[in-house]
Amino acid sequence: MKIKLLFIFYISTLLLQAQAPISNYFSTPNSQFEIVSGTIDQAPTGANATWNFTDLTSSGTNTDTFVAPTAAQLTSYPGSTQVFIITDGAMNTTDAFYKVAGSDLSLTGSSTPQLSLDYNTDNAFVGSYPLTFGSAPTVDNIAGQIIAQGQSPNYSGTITTEVDAYGTLNYDVTGQVPYTGNVTRIKSLQSLGFFVAGIFPGTANITTYNYYDDASGALVFRTTEGAVVLDIVNINESFSSVEGLTRNSLSLDNNQLLTNTISVFPNPAQHVLNIELSNTQLMISVQIMDMNGRMVLSNKGTRSVVVSALRAGLYIVVVETEKGTITKKFIKT
Repeated sequence: MKIKLLFIFYISTLLLQAQAPISNYFSTPNSQFEIVSGTIDQAPTGANATWNFTDLTSSGTNTDTFVAPTAAQLTSYPGSTQVFIITDGAMNTTDAFYKVAGSDLSLTGSSTPQLSLDYNTDNAFVGSYPLTFGSAPTVDNIAGQIIAQGQSPNYSGTITTEVDAYGTLNYDVTGQVPYTGNVTRIKSLQSLGFFVAGIFPGTANITTYNYYDDASGALVFRTTEGAVVLDIVNINESFSSVEGLTRNSLSLDNNQLLTNTISVFPNPAQHVLNIELSNTQLMISVQIMDMNGRMVLSNKGTRSVVVSALRAGLYIVVVETEKGTITKKFIKT
């Protein structure tokens, strides 16, 4: 059971998805991350920090996708509006459940075939987006059940989320194009206490760091580390996971060019979303996609899109130009 606990605690803090405000909840749909190992020093914090994660090696990949919850999942994780799915190279999947209410994001549960972790007693409130560097940390009480191997011990604790740093990130994975960019970092800490068989106390502490590219808003690097302690059976197990967004040499130059020349505003938007190009390239079309990949709006050549009819939540703007296609995220309020 302890191995499954480690994995589910990892996925339950993975997305807690600034100098540049962080306005997106999740990674870009269908993003692929390299599972990497090497020297990672995350001690730099505050303004104008520098992180150098070099000589990393990859041991596999994970792919992020998003779907709407099923009726059965809503029974287990009430209030969920979004399911985040990580699929590894062997097609094993793990689900994380979230509630998106306007600009507010809460974690409602996580699940593998062997183990479920729900927050249905007290959801884990992550924060109201956009998040900015220098804002007070968001601290919330959390509580629910761990369901595994016929056991369903209760747990309770706190989750603390903070934009704790911004600066320059450099990472280099063997066989991949190196990344260098300005990023903003979110730190999340979960501190949990639980009882096995109703009488044996245990604790879990999990720290997650997510690095978001300031130009594109994309999640480009993420780490999780923590420990589970259960004294009655002499368990004191630490764990960690490190992932870097896969860098594709074919699309990198085009992506860097476009993210430096396009912006969407206001973000969040209530009535009209504007698209601005900082050079003379021709805009061909604009599409608005929901987080399930469905197109909800489409315009040809216009730089202003009326979004007032959309429901509140997170959307993806797909802008096609003469030099390629770029995606941006925005919040509809």
